[in-house]
Amino acid sequence: MADYRTSIKTSKRWSESKFILKLLIWIRAVRAPFFTASIIPLALGMAIAWYEAQVFDPLLGIMTLISGVAIHAGTNLANDYFDEEADNINEYYSPFNGGSRIIQNQILTSSNIIKASIASYFVGVLLAISLIFLTNGYLLILFLVIAIGLGFFYTAIPVQFSYHGMGEIAVFVGFGPLGVLSAYYIQLGHLNSFLPYFVSIPIAILIAMVLFLNEFQDFEPDLKASKRTLVVILGKKNSAKIYQIGLLLTYCSLFFIFLLLNLPLLVLLPVISFPLAVNIIKIVRVNYLNIGELLPANGQTIALHFIFGLLMILGFVLA
Repeated sequence: MADYRTSIKTSKRWSESKFILKLLIWIRAVRAPFFTASIIPLALGMAIAWYEAQVFDPLLGIMTLISGVAIHAGTNLANDYFDEEADNINEYYSPFNGGSRIIQNQILTSSNIIKASIASYFVGVLLAISLIFLTNGYLLILFLVIAIGLGFFYTAIPVQFSYHGMGEIAVFVGFGPLGVLSAYYIQLGHLNSFLPYFVSIPIAILIAMVLFLNEFQDFEPDLKASKRTLVVILGKKNSAKIYQIGLLLTYCSLFFIFLLLNLPLLVLLPVISFPLAVNIIKIVRVNYLNIGELLPANGQTIALHFIFGLLMILGFVLA
C-alpha cells in the first residue's frame, strides 16, 4: 500500500513538473514579458475614459486586455514563424532581439508555432466579437482588422512591414493610437474627444523606440537576410541620433499635450522617469556600435516604456 501511494505521489509530481515545463516553454514562445507593450495602451485608454466620464466597466476592461494580449501573442508567434530564416543566421540574439529561439533550439517546430499563432488570434478575435455585441461598437471591426493586419503582416508575405523599413510605423500605430482608442471606445462607445488621440502619441513614440533600438543587434543578420529595417537603411550612426531624438520627443510631446489641452498637473507624472531616459541616451551615444554594451539600453528602454505608461495611467486616474 505504501509503495502504491508513493508511486501515485511520484506520478503526480512528474505530471506537475511536465505541466510547468510546458507552461514555461509557451511563456517563452509568446514572449510574455513583452505583453506590457499591448497592456499599457489599452489600460491608458480606459484611464482616459475614467478621467473624462468617470466610467469604467470591469468586465469590458478584462475582456479588452485578454483580447489585446491574445492578439499580441498571435503576432509574436507569427513573427517567429515568418522570421525563421533571418533568426537562423542571427548570431547576436539576446532576450531583446532575434526572436524567442524556440524554433532554432528545436524546442517546438515551426508548425507548432504557426498553429499556436492561429489559436491565439482566434481567442483574441472571439473576445473582440463578444465586445462588439456587448457594446454595439461596430467600429471595433475596423480596429480588429487593422490590429491583426499590422501584427500578422509585420513579417508575413506579401507585405512584410519590418522588411521594408515600416516596422516602426506598424508598431507606432498598433501599440499606440489603435490600442488607446480601442479601449476608450469600448468603455464609452464613442470617439468624440481629441484627448485619446493626442495622449497616445508619447507612448507610441516610446514603443517604436523599443523596436528601433532592438534592430541595432539585428543589423548584420538582417543585412544578410535582405531585411531592410530602418537601422539597416539609415546606418547605426544616424539611427543612434534618431533614437536619442525619439526619446526626447516623447517628453516634448507630453508637455505639448499638457499645454494644448490644458490638462491637470498630474498628467505630467511621467516626467519622473526622465533621468532614466537621460541614462539610456548616454549609453546609446557611447555604445551604439557595441552590441554587448548596448544591451542595458535595450532593457532600460522597455522599462522606460512601462514606467512612463504606468505613470500616465496613474496621472489620469488620480486627476
